[in-house]
Amino acid sequence: MSFRGKVVKTEKIGPVEMVTTEYPNPKRKKTIWWLGGLQAIHLGELITHYMAEPRESEFEEIKWKPFFYSVKLNKDADASEAVDESRNVEIEEDGTYSFDDLDDAEEFIEGVKCKRVRVGGINIGSRAEFNRWVKAMKIVKEDVKQ
Repeated sequence: MSFRGKVVKTEKIGPVEMVTTEYPNPKRKKTIWWLGGLQAIHLGELITHYMAEPRESEFEEIKWKPFFYSVKLNKDADASEAVDESRNVEIEEDGTYSFDDLDDAEEFIEGVKCKRVRVGGINIGSRAEFNRWVKAMKIVKEDVKQ
């Protein structure tokens, strides 16, 4: 896995150019959405926070490993049942929950419900996949109206 760093300093020492690059702890986000009632509703994000594994030298390539996971929900999500059922949830602030393990985070997400639509189910995937479902539901709604 490769994340981009920011070049902090460049200096030329004879024929060699020394480049100092800073790598912040990266994050990757997946979209959480509710699919049902001819709608795809965005409920929040599953965020994976990474940290660098120990290296033997500074010339060795950085290898990133998942450090912890957080679930950030918006106002359309109802997490009351999920909080009651989950034992491993740490509430950071309103709508954000932290987990040490991906399985715990996914188990918590399975308990999340949608406030606007009661039928359907929860999904986790990329933003592009969510946008395809939104477009598909829009087409289905138009076909049902006709």
